[in-house]
Amino acid sequence: MNRQIEYCAATLHRMWGEGASYAEISAALGCSESYVHRLKQRHKLANRQKPTQEILADDPTPAQIAERAAECRARRPDPGIVKTERFSIPRYSWNGRGFQTLG
Repeated sequence: MNRQIEYCAATLHRMWGEGASYAEISAALGCSESYVHRLKQRHKLANRQKPTQEILADDPTPAQIAERAAECRARRPDPGIVKTERFSIPRYSWNGRGFQTLG
């Protein structure tokens, strides 16, 4: 079980940087995919990001997003005008039979 696997670190780093799969790397190095995972940890190779969704044709362009944001900002009320609503909470007291409002 403890057989030594000789591999080329340069090949590992090059293939990892090119985005090769674990299967492709293991075939090139002559080892198992789980060993490639251990090599990844040993050499502190960066994790790969999962593929992102491709941009769909009906997605808005950055220019359209900026235009819509400008429209929203234009409809926003002026921050200099602040509505302050004053209200007071009535105070109550218990008189033995019920609550009564204090001034």
